[in-house]
Amino acid sequence: MPAKKAAKKPAKKPAKKPDAAAQLKKELAKRLDLTEREVELRALEELEKSLAEDKPGPAKAEPEPEPERPHTGSYLPQRLYLLLDGRGLDGRGLPFEVIDLPCYVGSGRKNTVWINSPQIETRHLMITHTDEGWLLEDLNTEHGTFLGDKRIQRRVLRDGDDFRLAGYLRMRAELR
Repeated sequence: MPAKKAAKKPAKKPAKKPDAAAQLKKELAKRLDLTEREVELRALEELEKSLAEDKPGPAKAEPEPEPERPHTGSYLPQRLYLLLDGRGLDGRGLPFEVIDLPCYVGSGRKNTVWINSPQIETRHLMITHTDEGWLLEDLNTEHGTFLGDKRIQRRVLRDGDDFRLAGYLRMRAELR
């Protein structure tokens, strides 16, 4: 009588350790508020740029220098967030990232940032990006836009600017 063969047990796979590159991408994406794909793409672009600078080759015509901009400590462009009226979970304000340009803020439902208030104009203010940076422009509203106690028409936004729309609704600008 033939002997029975012992059934082979499948070998246990060791627990998969997270890849160091994947961990780094995940951490950077969280810190920069980007997708992991965007982090990877920007890192590769920077690497390609640094390799092109190191590589000797035929003499190229000098490219026109870009106008100097204040260094932000990052190679990524500054992102603008509007924090409205201290209503966020952390008490600093409900955050809106400005993505679409121009960005309109007002009581009209077709605005980028819609504020349901009778004192806020249909199109109260507009935010755009220029060579100077982020620019806020009041659209000749009846109740105005204020920085402190001063009514403003146009202003290049700075990190931490605290505005009041129609004299009462707080809006804070944060550059990240």
